[in-house]
Amino acid sequence: MGARSRNSQGRISNLIRLAEADADALKEYARKNFSKMYEYYDASTQAYIDAVESGQSVTIVPTPFHVNYRALTVYLLPELRDKLQEISKAHGTHIGREIATAVTFLVRN
Repeated sequence: MGARSRNSQGRISNLIRLAEADADALKEYARKNFSKMYEYYDASTQAYIDAVESGQSVTIVPTPFHVNYRALTVYLLPELRDKLQEISKAHGTHIGREIATAVTFLVRN
């Protein structure tokens, strides 16, 4: 995982970019279904990891270019981030795109 530092809750912060529509949908879904954002991030990331490990085809969320976007700080448990790092290496993608895909997984599926 490298020298990434953890916050007081033991989570690792990651800055990602999402299209405004994706960011709005994520926040609305999380607000309706979870009491805290980190609970949503954990559930969505685990659902994504489970889908990938089961062989389900998942489209990676593209980096937003030439559209309005929002930068979000996502706090993940180290073990979830490590799994996403492994997946990003296997897919040949950047970890940020895997995180963006993981945290929007429940919203998109």
